[in-house]
Amino acid sequence: MGRLKNSLLTGRRRFVKALAVFTAGCIASGVFAFAQGKPSVLVVYYSRDGHTQLVAEKLAEKFGADIERLIDKKKRTGPIGSTAAGKDAIARNTTKLEPLTLDPQKYDIILIGTPSWFSNVTPAVRTFVLENDISQKKIGVFGTAHLTGIESCLLQLSNLIVENKEDAEKMPKLALRHRDLEAEVLSEKIDAFYGQIMNPEEKND
Repeated sequence: MGRLKNSLLTGRRRFVKALAVFTAGCIASGVFAFAQGKPSVLVVYYSRDGHTQLVAEKLAEKFGADIERLIDKKKRTGPIGSTAAGKDAIARNTTKLEPLTLDPQKYDIILIGTPSWFSNVTPAVRTFVLENDISQKKIGVFGTAHLTGIESCLLQLSNLIVENKEDAEKMPKLALRHRDLEAEVLSEKIDAFYGQIMNPEEKND
């Protein structure tokens, strides 16, 4: 009888220890993030030359976010591809995307990034917004441009997401020129963007 009791106690201790290890792992991986009040974040972006990808990866690190790169099935590189890309952006055309690997509906906050093509949203990002109902999500937008056009591009993107022009203007935006991608400058701008998304009330303090 004593051996049985000792065996049960040993088994119980092992179970408690295993449960503690499992719980710690879940917390570390973010499984309990919702229960702790931490919103889940998804970074969705399109990048042709790598500039917007750099920003997306830095944002994912800052927000502890998952990341989804949009893959346009239409060739956008080379002289012919680049010309067609510009024409599609100006005409505000959509395109065909590779299937998403993540479900946007499972996230509380979605950050959407695009390069500016002639001051317009890329077809890939336009397609993502039009094909996915994200109207109930908290949204922030970001993008890159060589010199000019990124502000009007991001306003255009905001207007695609929300119908109210005032809401579109107020939507948090991270507008970057290529010169802003230097590490220290980018870090400061991302910190400010993080504050707009996560602590919007501080803006009015």
